[in-house]
Amino acid sequence: MHLPFPLTTYRARLADVQRRMRDQQLDAMLISIPDAIYWLTGVDSVGYLWPQVLIIPARDGEQPIYVTRTTEEPGVDACSWLEERYFYDISEEDPVDAIIGTMRRYGVDTGRIGIEDDAFTMLPSTARRIREAFPAVEFTDCSYIVPAARLIKTDAELAYQRQAAEIADYAMERVFDAIRPGVSEVQLAGIAAAALGEAGGEHAAIPPMVVSGERSALVHCMASRRTLSRGDVVCIELAGVVNRYHAVFMRTAVIGEPSRRVADVSNTLVAAHRAAIEAAAPGNPVHLPEDAATAILTPADLTKNRCHRIGYSLGVAYPPGWLEPMTMVKGDPHVFAPGMSFTVEPNLHLPEEGFGIKLGETVECTPDGARTMSRLPHELRVV
Repeated sequence: MHLPFPLTTYRARLADVQRRMRDQQLDAMLISIPDAIYWLTGVDSVGYLWPQVLIIPARDGEQPIYVTRTTEEPGVDACSWLEERYFYDISEEDPVDAIIGTMRRYGVDTGRIGIEDDAFTMLPSTARRIREAFPAVEFTDCSYIVPAARLIKTDAELAYQRQAAEIADYAMERVFDAIRPGVSEVQLAGIAAAALGEAGGEHAAIPPMVVSGERSALVHCMASRRTLSRGDVVCIELAGVVNRYHAVFMRTAVIGEPSRRVADVSNTLVAAHRAAIEAAAPGNPVHLPEDAATAILTPADLTKNRCHRIGYSLGVAYPPGWLEPMTMVKGDPHVFAPGMSFTVEPNLHLPEEGFGIKLGETVECTPDGARTMSRLPHELRVV
């Protein structure tokens, strides 16, 4: 059995989650999101295409029950501490019937039960069938109980993220080294992926993204076969991963001397980015980094070119995404606290001008203020 943390860590996590469940007057809950299951149990698999649930009783000391397909049994044995498991054979048993039957066998069929309303792995049809099977149960949303428990990272968790950031830095440098006219975006994305693996990184929830020239304004597009030319702006986004803990990293390069406009926009973005990091201090509401960046971007008439929220909590992740629920926008009730880790990324896209600029990284909140996990400069890289 391989686990990235001692068994005592997983027991403490389970006890904390069960306490949170009791605070919300739950008798049990069903969790299907892979990052939550991994965080609680160590199960490391991308086999969540088929229905799976971790059934968690709320009573202190009771063990969770994992329901998944038979294909996953060797991985569950190798990667987790779970003792109560049920494996269904998809050629013989309906997956949702397997979940319902397991709930009945373990007596998870009365009272108030949490089910995820906000989970891509809990299909509406699956949730509907579970609800219909237990008409006397009061079902309620439990989507954010485990994410709330994960928001403040331990020193050990942050150490994995810092290692992931070192891997991301290494990969970014290898991409910068390879940027030149005639190289394609897909080649650069491949170089990024190879460098991440070479440095010890695991597969990321989102593969490396590379866009160039007029495509640099396309924030979430994947790499194309477009080849680079002199004068091109090149945006790169990638993530280092250690024990599923992600460190996201974004930088922009230009081939040859940048135009005055590209240089001015980049310099303004750097100032906004640094102001946002400084605003992520303990006790501050999480929308303050957005406010700090906006105060710098607005006089330059660049606020309209902001692509999305300035950041979000980050930690364990699986495809298709790496966002945790805390988002740094007005209306989010969280405040920064030591142990939080999150992205800061005030990216800009200017499609009408034919370019965009990405600048972002993973940041941790410490008792002394926010600190970036990356060592690379923020400025536009000229190659």
